[in-house]
Amino acid sequence: MKAVFFDAGGTLIHIDYERVARVLEQVLGRSVAPEAFVEAEYAGRDAVEAAMATGMHGTDDDRWTIHFRAMLGALGVSDEEFQAVGPAIAEEHRKKHLWTATRPGTAEGLETLRRKGLLVAVISNADGTVERLLAEAGLREHLEFVVDSGVVGIEKPDPRIFAIALERSGIAPRDAWYVGDMYPVDVVGARGAGLEPVLLDPLGRYAGRDCRTATDVPSFCRELVSALEAA
Repeated sequence: MKAVFFDAGGTLIHIDYERVARVLEQVLGRSVAPEAFVEAEYAGRDAVEAAMATGMHGTDDDRWTIHFRAMLGALGVSDEEFQAVGPAIAEEHRKKHLWTATRPGTAEGLETLRRKGLLVAVISNADGTVERLLAEAGLREHLEFVVDSGVVGIEKPDPRIFAIALERSGIAPRDAWYVGDMYPVDVVGARGAGLEPVLLDPLGRYAGRDCRTATDVPSFCRELVSALEAA
C-alpha cells in the first residue's frame, strides 16, 4: 500500500456531542450524556444504509436528516419532538459547524503514516468548508490534499470522486486504503473505485461485515504502522 485516504466527518472530525446535548436540553428539556451518542450513531448509520438499500439517491444533506432522526430516536426523541429539535440543531450547525471534535491521537496517527512514507489525504462529502475545518482541528498540516464534494461537485459513493483523488496522487486504486464510517457511502464507494475499504466500528458491532474494521483512526494508524514495521 502506498496511500491512505480518509473520510472527514465521522472519521477524522466528529460531531460535537456536547453542543447537540445542549440543544436537546434547551428545546426538549431532556438531558443526554454526550457519550450516549456514540452508541446512538449506529442507529443513524443503519437508517442511512436502509434508505440507500431501497434505491434512495439523495444528497448528503438528505442523509444528514435520516441519520439525525434515527440517532436521536435511539436516544428517545420521538418523530414529533424531532420536528421541534431538528431545526434547532440545524441552526446550531449554521452558527458554527457541528463537526469540530477530534479523537485524541488523530493528528499523531496521521503524521506517523506520513513518516512511514505513505501518502495521506482526505476524500469527503462536505459543503466546501472541510479543508478549513480540518485546519482548525489541527489536522490539515498532516494531509497531502483534501477532495471536498462541495468543491468538485461529486459525492460518494460515486467512484468519480475517488478517481479525482487517485489521479491527483498518481497512485493506483489497488495501492490505497480508504477509511470511513458509513458502509453504503464509504465502503461501497471505495470498493467500487478499486480501493481497499476500512469501516470504523467504535463499539465492535461490525465484525460480520465483509471488510476490515477499526475502532477509530488512531487505532487504525497504530495497527498499520505495526504491520509495516513487521513486514
